[in-house]
Amino acid sequence: MRALATVFRLLATFALIGLAGVIWLKWETFTSQSHSFLDEVVSDAYTILQSERDAQWKDIDEKKSSFFEIFDANDPVGQNDENPLLLANDSLSSAEKAILRNPEYGESLNNLILEYGVDALIWNPESKTWQSNPAVKLSSPSSFKDPFSDESKFPKEDLKLEDGTIIRGVTRPNRLRTVIGMFYKDRDDKFKEISKLREMVVARDQELREYQNLYAKEKERKEQLEGEVGELTVKVAGLEEDLKREKEDRQAEKEAAEQKEEQLNRIVAGLEEQKIKAAQEHQEFVDTLRNEQKEQMAALQDEIRKADAEGYKRGIDEMIAKQQGGEVEKQNEEVAVNPFLPTEDGPPKLSQAELMLAAQAKTIGETGVPSTVGRVDGKSGMILLPLGSERGVLLGDVYTLWKEKKKAARIRIQSVSQGFSLAYLLPQFGNPQDLNPGDSVHVVPEKEETL
Repeated sequence: MRALATVFRLLATFALIGLAGVIWLKWETFTSQSHSFLDEVVSDAYTILQSERDAQWKDIDEKKSSFFEIFDANDPVGQNDENPLLLANDSLSSAEKAILRNPEYGESLNNLILEYGVDALIWNPESKTWQSNPAVKLSSPSSFKDPFSDESKFPKEDLKLEDGTIIRGVTRPNRLRTVIGMFYKDRDDKFKEISKLREMVVARDQELREYQNLYAKEKERKEQLEGEVGELTVKVAGLEEDLKREKEDRQAEKEAAEQKEEQLNRIVAGLEEQKIKAAQEHQEFVDTLRNEQKEQMAALQDEIRKADAEGYKRGIDEMIAKQQGGEVEKQNEEVAVNPFLPTEDGPPKLSQAELMLAAQAKTIGETGVPSTVGRVDGKSGMILLPLGSERGVLLGDVYTLWKEKKKAARIRIQSVSQGFSLAYLLPQFGNPQDLNPGDSVHVVPEKEETL
C-alpha cells in the first residue's frame, strides 16, 4: 500500500510538472506572438513614415514653406511671364513623389492596407514570426467601417455553436492590423488630396491672374462700348420684333398640335371602346363554352351512374343465380369452355406507320387501335374509353385490352356516345386490377364465340 501511494504521489508530481510545462510553453508562445506582432507593427509604421529619409523630408518642408510664401505675397505677374506659384508647386510635388512613389513605400502600403480576416497569417514557431497564409487571398477594405463589427459572424475567438459548428474568430491583432492599414491608406489619401488641392489652388490663382489682366483690357474697352450703346439699342429693338413674330409662330404651332392631340385622343377612346367590347364578347364566348362543357359532363356523369347501377344490379342477379342454380361448383368447367380466354401470345404487331393509320382510321379494324384508359371502377366492373360512335363502336361489341403485351381485360360495350364509350369488364379474364386511369392500351375487336 505504501509503495502504491508513493507511485500515485510521483504520478501526481509529474502531472503537475507536465501541466506547468504546457502552461509555460503556451505562455512562451503567446509572448513570442505578441512581441512579434508589436515588432511587426512598429517596423511597418516606420516604413510607411519613411523615417530614414530625413534629408528628403527636410527638402519637402523647405519647398512647402516657399510655396506658402509665394502664395501669401501674391505679387503681380505679367501676361507672358511664368507663374511663380506654379513653379513652386511643381517643385514641391516632385519632392513629395520622390517619397510617396518610392517602390519600397508603395509595396509596403499595398501589403498593409488589407483586411486580415480568419487565418490571414500563420505563426511560424521556428522563426517566431507571423507569415502570410498562401491559401487565403486578402483584399483591401471597401471603406473605413469595421469589417468585423458583427461578432456573431466574426467573433474575437473561435466560437462553438450548439450543433457543433465552429465559427473561426478574427483575433485582436488581426483586427488591429486591419485598422492600422486603414490609417495608412487614409494618410496616403490625405497626401494625394493635399497635392490635388494645391494644384487646384495654383489653377485658380492662374485664372485670377488672367482675369486681372483681362480686367485691365476690359477697362480700356469700356469707353468704346459706351459709344456703341446706341447702335446696340437699335439692334435690340429689331430683335424684340423678331422675337414677337417667333412667339406668334410658336403659338400657332402649339394650337395645331393641340388640335391633333385632341383628334388622337378621340381615336384612342374609340379603340378603347372596341377593346372593351371585344373583351366582353370573348368572355361571353368563354362562358358559353364553359356551360356547354358543364352540361356534357353532367350528361356523362348521369350515364356513368346509370351504368354503375345496372352493372351492380346485374352482378347481384348473377350472384343470386349462381347461389340458386349451383353454378359455383361448375366454375372450373366454365373456365375450360369460356369463350373469352386468351387465344394469343401478344397484341397485333404493327409498324409505326400502321399504328398511325390505325389511330387516324374512322373505324376500328381487326388489328385494333391504340388508346388510353379514361376511367376504371373495379367495384362496379365498369371502364370508360375515349372511343365512341365516331370510331364505329357499337352497343354490345366485345374488345380485348392489351397492356404491355399482356391481355389486361376483355370488355363488352354497354353504352356509346360521341367521343367515349362505357363498357363492362368481363369476368375471369386477364388482370383488370392492373388498369389505371391514363394507362396506354391497345384495343382489339373480338368476335364473340357462342357456346
